[in-house]
Amino acid sequence: MKITLLNENQNSKEGLFPNYLIEDFQSIKELLEIYYNFRKEYENQTIIFTLDDLNQAEYTSMHATMFHDLDETEGHDLSKVDPKAFENGEHIGHLTTPSEFFIRKINFEKKSKTTEFVDACDKGLFLEKSELELLEKINKDPLVFLDKKILLKIIPVQESYYALSGFPNGYFSSDLDPFENYAVAKHLKDNYDYDLMGVGASLLGFIRTYPLTESEKENLVNDLLLLYEVEESLLDYFKKTISLQSNYLFLKYTEFIE
Repeated sequence: MKITLLNENQNSKEGLFPNYLIEDFQSIKELLEIYYNFRKEYENQTIIFTLDDLNQAEYTSMHATMFHDLDETEGHDLSKVDPKAFENGEHIGHLTTPSEFFIRKINFEKKSKTTEFVDACDKGLFLEKSELELLEKINKDPLVFLDKKILLKIIPVQESYYALSGFPNGYFSSDLDPFENYAVAKHLKDNYDYDLMGVGASLLGFIRTYPLTESEKENLVNDLLLLYEVEESLLDYFKKTISLQSNYLFLKYTEFIE
């Protein structure tokens, strides 16, 4: 396995925080070991992986950032921002340095604070049989769907659900938007102690350090049946899929996953 810190020229996203390229991993166990090692080293920050289809995820993240004005500098004190962010005394108009991350974080917090889990549920995401079959495979062995090369992002927020400020996703109107994804992540953290640990073009990944109890599994299934519309004939299959693992969980946030 190879882990490489990307420099400023290698970063495909703005340089608001460190990004590591991870290659040649052989199992989800290896990835989770990396996750926990980095989480221990950066205990006051949040570690997230990119998951599926990095190019698409970065493309929609860029558009979500622009659409929701998450890089808007108006009203923020820029006096301590890195001089690299200015040209001829004027801010260049988008965020490029770690000194500016506070802008993104504050903007995201303001825009997400009124969004709750029920709002995400109201989006009416539907789970078809083929999607359930795929989610079952992913939750059994995530490597069947994850990219062969992924990024690890060290995002300077303490609560994992605010890591979405560093990699906001959910751009298309039929998908959960960044704030609805935040609401799902916060609900899973508050009620089941799942931390957000990954964002892809279609998937959100969550992790917890100890197994769910049977009661928690049942409650989780019921909550996710509020988030997803599932045909009655597939309910048992859905419950089985959601209960496959206790320490990690992968869910879709897009209209369709394939």
